[in-house]
Amino acid sequence: MEGYSILLVDDEEFALQGIQQGVEWERIGITRVYKTHEKKTAIRMLESYPIDIVLTDIEMPEGSGIELIRWLKEHQPQCVSIFYTCHADFSYAQEAVKLGALDYLLKPVPYDELENILRKAVKISAEHRKGKKLAEIFEEKAENPDSAIDIVKQYISENISLDIQREELARLVYLNPDYLSKLFRKQEGMTIGEYITQKRILFAKQLLKSTKLSVADISHRVGLTDVSYFIKIFRKKEGTTPQQYREKAE
Repeated sequence: MEGYSILLVDDEEFALQGIQQGVEWERIGITRVYKTHEKKTAIRMLESYPIDIVLTDIEMPEGSGIELIRWLKEHQPQCVSIFYTCHADFSYAQEAVKLGALDYLLKPVPYDELENILRKAVKISAEHRKGKKLAEIFEEKAENPDSAIDIVKQYISENISLDIQREELARLVYLNPDYLSKLFRKQEGMTIGEYITQKRILFAKQLLKSTKLSVADISHRVGLTDVSYFIKIFRKKEGTTPQQYREKAE
């Protein structure tokens, strides 16, 4: 699964360093962290890089965070915004709500609390990507009407960390859910559910071998929020627990 990116905006370098070093970015799914000290540079970076989340201070010498998020709402409304400031100003909070910011945080925020907010931002970004992918798939389906199963498989692979329902897949390709299930089983030799599980286990094995993420984190990354269930199906498919698989791979 491709990670998410964040832009940190604060005129105080020590504040930027504190956030950058204090947050467990990989654990919450953020793989790229950009930072800048001013609004003007922030806008250039937003125009140049695919940024999913913006965490910004409000009062800065070269333009406020409010102005930055106002620009963001007009030009990149899919980007999730969060204010992080020293000022408990009600008018600022009102403006933040009006601009659709996810939250208005007062410094200093404990890192675990900040990480919880960032997890929500990642979840919203995932939904945005999902919506964008749906639009692309609709367009592809219109151009290639015979590729329904390929589209379903592609969607499953690219959204394996999400809860994927058969009805949702059927809507992608304009087919009745029961008919899609029969078509899928005929072509792939397994049910849609079995195929999704197979992909989840494959992705989990890759993460176990290539990262130091905990088994619980990997369970969530592959779309299974119940860790016990994840371990159970992993053992059923691989004949070993995830931890034993990692130890053997190492």
